[in-house]
Amino acid sequence: MGWSSCLLQVMAQESTVQYEPVAEIGGGAYGTVYKARDRDSGQFVALKSVRVQTNQDGLPLSTVREVALLKRLEQFDHPNIVRLMDVCATLRTDQETKVTLVFEHVDQDLRTYLEKVPAPGLSIDRIRDLMQQLLCGLAFLHSNRVLHRDLKPENILVTSRGQVKLADFGLARIYSCHMALTPVVVTLWYRCPEVLLQTTYATPVDIWSTGCIFAEMFRRK
Repeated sequence: MGWSSCLLQVMAQESTVQYEPVAEIGGGAYGTVYKARDRDSGQFVALKSVRVQTNQDGLPLSTVREVALLKRLEQFDHPNIVRLMDVCATLRTDQETKVTLVFEHVDQDLRTYLEKVPAPGLSIDRIRDLMQQLLCGLAFLHSNRVLHRDLKPENILVTSRGQVKLADFGLARIYSCHMALTPVVVTLWYRCPEVLLQTTYATPVDIWSTGCIFAEMFRRK
């Protein structure tokens, strides 16, 4: 049995009954994201649900990576990294289990934030503040040998107070100079030349994506 299967068994002891879904707020290849309310505290959270076939050998690799990385980083409680609050699993049928990651809830991502800004766009000072927070979170990841590998406005959250939080670590990896890295990472428009050319790459892949996001803050497209 793989260690991802063991993780699934541990999580299956928990339940999502504590969280009441309010609205669907997003989705992707590996699951759906919901805004929900914690029945005990009344606090809003974000639920990322992934359905797993129980006859498969463990969890999807992206889910395992996301949980493992965020559990590793949560001890630092960095202000610019989204917080994983809980992980649980519910057996739906004999063939399917629903795994749910519970995150702190943030109302909008950077894409939505930029779309709401009236003409002529963000001020220089606001762009500087957003970029400083983004780079602070990224420097923290890289100092812990973590490559995000999918930085884009949809994966950068912005709170109502203007705090930036990096999110969606499904493609993230712990970096080692000896490991093989897949070339199919980073959304196309934020993908650096070394990934496009399928050569070796490291932490600069995230810097390139950040530079693209920096330009997008000015251009709003």
